[in-house]
Amino acid sequence: MSYIETAQGEKLFKQYLDKFKGKTSQKVYRSEIRQFFNFYTGAIEHLKKKDFIRYRDHLGKTSKAQTVKRKFSILNQFFKFLESKVKSFHSPIGKNYGDMQDFRGGKYVESEAFANHVGYWTESLVCDSTKRTYAGAVRLFFDYMSKDPKDLVQDDFLKYRDHLLIEKKQKSSTVWNKFIAINGFLKFMDAGNRKFKNPLDFKRLALVPPKKDKGYYTVLSNKEAKKLMSQPDRRTLIGKRDYAVLRLMLTYGLRVNEVCKLTYQDLETERVKGQQKLWIRDRKGRIGRRADTDIILNGKALEAFDDWMSHCQIRFETDTPLFVGFRYQLNQGLAIRWDDVWTKKALTTRAVEYMIEKYVAQAGIDHGDKVISAHALRHTAFTMLAKAGVELVDLKFLAGHQDVSTTLIYLHSVQSYEDHAGMHNPLNK
Repeated sequence: MSYIETAQGEKLFKQYLDKFKGKTSQKVYRSEIRQFFNFYTGAIEHLKKKDFIRYRDHLGKTSKAQTVKRKFSILNQFFKFLESKVKSFHSPIGKNYGDMQDFRGGKYVESEAFANHVGYWTESLVCDSTKRTYAGAVRLFFDYMSKDPKDLVQDDFLKYRDHLLIEKKQKSSTVWNKFIAINGFLKFMDAGNRKFKNPLDFKRLALVPPKKDKGYYTVLSNKEAKKLMSQPDRRTLIGKRDYAVLRLMLTYGLRVNEVCKLTYQDLETERVKGQQKLWIRDRKGRIGRRADTDIILNGKALEAFDDWMSHCQIRFETDTPLFVGFRYQLNQGLAIRWDDVWTKKALTTRAVEYMIEKYVAQAGIDHGDKVISAHALRHTAFTMLAKAGVELVDLKFLAGHQDVSTTLIYLHSVQSYEDHAGMHNPLNK
């Protein structure tokens, strides 16, 4: 005979279930508690932690980790109730925070809940490569800690930091990036669950941020930019594509991933005064604040874009990428990767970065130890626009910045010997 079949047990069981009278949860609680006492038929006073462990392992054979966790949560509440009614009984689960950890039936990282949480979180990230890298960093952390998010404390993060730096001998920049991912995930959990608070104090980790590559803020001169754009052989199809990409980046300051993500539906088909609007979607920035912005294609940039679109022979559908990859084919040379067109596979960021590296070397542009990266083209575009007198607020919109202070970095090289701001001060005349 199980405890809930005894006179005392039956009475207390009914009394406990009466708390949920009229609620659908009453049926669930009755079923879960009965299942446990069908498994454990000993006296309530003899119930030990090992009995709970056996029940956990029994459930784990047929139930998912999240289901086991839910079942033990229900049992924990019932046994707390019994403690208040039966003086000789003390719940083996315990009363301290974290005592439930042993009865959760598997790691959080292996649970369906973790997969769902990471899935929803990575949907908010922009780049596919970032999604994979960040999800991997979070998975490794929770696999190492073997804890649920709500059981984490600051010492856990310090322990993991030392594990990466000392035991794994990873670079400080690598560890920084991993904790950026972990913190981002926990912030996402915090924002979506009012019962959960992000336990990570990032500053207390005292991590060293990675340095920007030399040349990250490099700006090409007008002459260098023109020389770079003269490198693609525009008699070839790949040359037309590359020239259009270079024109977009050097005219409007688009990021590499923004160029790669462009699809036919981002292009407004109607032209106004010979100009065409192109929408840049889901730009870099904080979740929920990434407004879509538009650029107006005109001048030589529109001519380059039209040259590519009219010659590529792609039948564009709404989600077809505007720019696609090429591959070498025997007897044809470089040809469009038509399987990418049919599967709507976008041009990769690495392909664009490699293209720029190739043309920079071809043009003989050398800034010493400063690398002319793809991002240097973005800085070049906005520096040229600032020099041409474009207002800061317009630069901010075109750049897709959420804070005008970010846009100010493009004004660092606007000063010139021909028209320095100090020349206009009345005291200097």
